Amino acid sequence: MVLAKHAVPGNLSDQIVRKSFFIMLRQRACLATLFVLAVAAPCAAAASSGQMLMPQTSFCSDCVTEFGGWSIAGAVLFGVLQAGLLVGLWVNRVQRRQEEAEATLIADISSKFVHLAPGAVDLEIMDAQRRICALLGLDMSALWQWSDEVPGGFTLTHFYSVQLGPQPPGQLTQEDFPWIAQQMLAGRIVALASLEELPAAAAHDHEVARQLGIKSSLCLPLTVGGMAPVGVLGLNTMRAQRHWPPALVKQLRLVAQIFTYALARKFADQALRASEEALRASELRLVAGAELAGLGYYEVDFSEATVFVDDRFHEICGVPSGHYQGLQSLEFWMDHLHPDDRQYVLDEREKLHDGRMERMSIEYRYLHPAHGQKWIYHLAGAATRSTTGHALRTYGVLRDITQRRLAEQEAMELRGNLAHAGRVTLLGQLASALAHELSQPLGAVLRNAEAAEILLQAPVPDVEELRAIVTDILHDDQRAGQVIDRLRSLLQRRSVDIQALDLHAVIGEVLPLVHADAAARHVTLAFSVTPELPMVMGDRVHLQQVLLNLLVNAMDALEANPIDQRSVQVSARQSDPHTVEVRVTDNGPGVAGEFLQRLFEPFFTTKTNGMGMGLPVSKTLIEAHRGRLWTEPAPDGGACFCFTVPVASY
Repeated sequence: MVLAKHAVPGNLSDQIVRKSFFIMLRQRACLATLFVLAVAAPCAAAASSGQMLMPQTSFCSDCVTEFGGWSIAGAVLFGVLQAGLLVGLWVNRVQRRQEEAEATLIADISSKFVHLAPGAVDLEIMDAQRRICALLGLDMSALWQWSDEVPGGFTLTHFYSVQLGPQPPGQLTQEDFPWIAQQMLAGRIVALASLEELPAAAAHDHEVARQLGIKSSLCLPLTVGGMAPVGVLGLNTMRAQRHWPPALVKQLRLVAQIFTYALARKFADQALRASEEALRASELRLVAGAELAGLGYYEVDFSEATVFVDDRFHEICGVPSGHYQGLQSLEFWMDHLHPDDRQYVLDEREKLHDGRMERMSIEYRYLHPAHGQKWIYHLAGAATRSTTGHALRTYGVLRDITQRRLAEQEAMELRGNLAHAGRVTLLGQLASALAHELSQPLGAVLRNAEAAEILLQAPVPDVEELRAIVTDILHDDQRAGQVIDRLRSLLQRRSVDIQALDLHAVIGEVLPLVHADAAARHVTLAFSVTPELPMVMGDRVHLQQVLLNLLVNAMDALEANPIDQRSVQVSARQSDPHTVEVRVTDNGPGVAGEFLQRLFEPFFTTKTNGMGMGLPVSKTLIEAHRGRLWTEPAPDGGACFCFTVPVASY
């Protein structure tokens, strides 16, 4: 069927050749007969006329007999040679026709795979297997590909068989054909006219092939560009053995390469389609995520001078319909930045563009044309950069965070109110001590005034003594004023004011507030600061409130200690290049293990008259400073409460 399709001179030409051969053979036999008759006719005529003498007749008879025998033998030999020549010409012609048919088939297969759609590769390979088997008289063709699912295995992906018989399994491993698999991995062709040609090391291969009914086999590795083989093309006979001439192997190797490149193109197309589908799915997820998160997306390609802006961007920024083109949208956005934030935003954007930062994450105010001032969160990055580091393509998202900002502001006000209430409560606990702290300078002022009154009753008042008294009165008044100022600063309702602070001074202002209370409780206060402590960023009053609360808690924890074994130590040190750590340590009984997890919960307290708000408020204040508040056991017993604040230069 294949020959009839691809070599029309095929069966028809073979019949013509055979008929021509027999016609020429008959012609050569006739010529030989005429030759014999032409030589023997004169002798026969002379004998019939009686003109030959007896000796002559004897001589002539012998000559005729001898000459006639050699003539007939020569004619027969000539005919045999002619017939042999014709047979050789016929065989050669048949071989040439076979080679032409093979070349035609390979050229046809090759041409079909040139512009073949990836989806049609499998069907075309199996059709080519069928045509090859029909042309070469093969019984089975199997194409195996290395399996990604089974390590060391390969899968039957393309198969053709002339007749029903033992079928190879759909999945094999290298253990099934170990020797042949080794040859294929090495890129070597295996051509077997008989299974007996397999070496001794291939005994297992021999047995498996025998069970499958294979008589002869040609295995061609499927390789692309010198890389490791991706599979094997097997051509087999099941009914009779056959040889694999080198010229035929070379042509079939070309077929294997055609199959390999077609499969590689198919896999590349599948990978591309999968990548495109994954990209589309990713884009859909991105769009859905952006919609759910309320993000407006934009993209700027400086090399192509193009800008893409989505609808949510227009909605967030209030871009009117007449400015929907990408560049106009960005210009509209820039024009409506809050005047106080515009330069900050442009400076950060410039840092992203020139490579000083890889990602920009900022919050700023924006003047929406319809809704007034808004807060915008802006995240942007550079997708590609030039060799000099400048951004060639940037992308970013905007998000309206106005509601979040309002909620944060409200929470900050509530936190401030709570902190103020905590300070008032705390100072109420220290009222008696603070009254004693104020009574000392006020009592000194009274005594100095009484002394001055007595001196003024003298006929000649002592001016120098009066001057000293007045100086003491001023000094005591300043002491009382400082106490009142510290109390006023702690009692005032105020907003957070983060600035660079000298932590040594901040702690030094708190200790006098608890000094009288500590003396009344027989508690020894100690304060130590490492040299060259850096400035920190914080709110002075809030840090003093935290420290004051920790000091009062530490002194409360010492009530069960003997009066000569009560001490509280305050220390400050730089724990790392970005952080300063403050520790308040007491030598009391410490914190019970079952209370550690709940210690900073609101309204949880271990005191009989406590409210359970001091530590939660302190923790909130420290976290607002980007710090951390925790507790740990003291090395020598007791408890140690620690908090951190950031260094001013960080």
